[in-house]
Amino acid sequence: MYKLTFLLFLSLQVVGCRNSATSEAAFTGNIRMTTPFTQPSVHDGRLYLSNGRLRVELGALVLVYIVSKHSGWEMFPQSKQYIDIGEKQVSTYLPPLTNGSPCPHSDRPAECRMLGKYTVGGRQATKWSAVNQHGEPVYLWTDDQLGIALRLEIENVMYEVSSIHQTKVANSMFELPAGYTQAPESWRKSFGSNPQ
Repeated sequence: MYKLTFLLFLSLQVVGCRNSATSEAAFTGNIRMTTPFTQPSVHDGRLYLSNGRLRVELGALVLVYIVSKHSGWEMFPQSKQYIDIGEKQVSTYLPPLTNGSPCPHSDRPAECRMLGKYTVGGRQATKWSAVNQHGEPVYLWTDDQLGIALRLEIENVMYEVSSIHQTKVANSMFELPAGYTQAPESWRKSFGSNPQ
């Protein structure tokens, strides 16, 4: 799971500003990540977005990210431990955009281009083509309203969000739960999850 997460995060280099993620309404959606090189090969989860805060629940991993602080936590509920994270760790879900475009933040900006407007899961989206630092093609569909990734394809990996709808989300979902301890430094370094 950690190698998968790292692979997806390498698809875009994160340095820039966020767009619509700071909207006031709260939204939730279903996540599906398909990875042929892990067991199980399909990972299902949930995404929550509220007042510039993101929460992703995917398998045994929970990510919480506060856009205005450019930081958050990667949490492991089974062990009640967490790792501090930065923008890089959420770029799969919330890619950096400038004027709606991920191209200024891609590994090879000159090779990034918009492919057109599409409807993905009933939502208006823009499809982008880019090349990551390894020379592999990356296809990204960004939600025109929310600025989140609705779909990401790289090699044989696919990340997709569906059934997005407006809802109420408790503030406690975007907080570090009581009783969690920070994971040991050696563990944090092994997963490469330190904030940039």
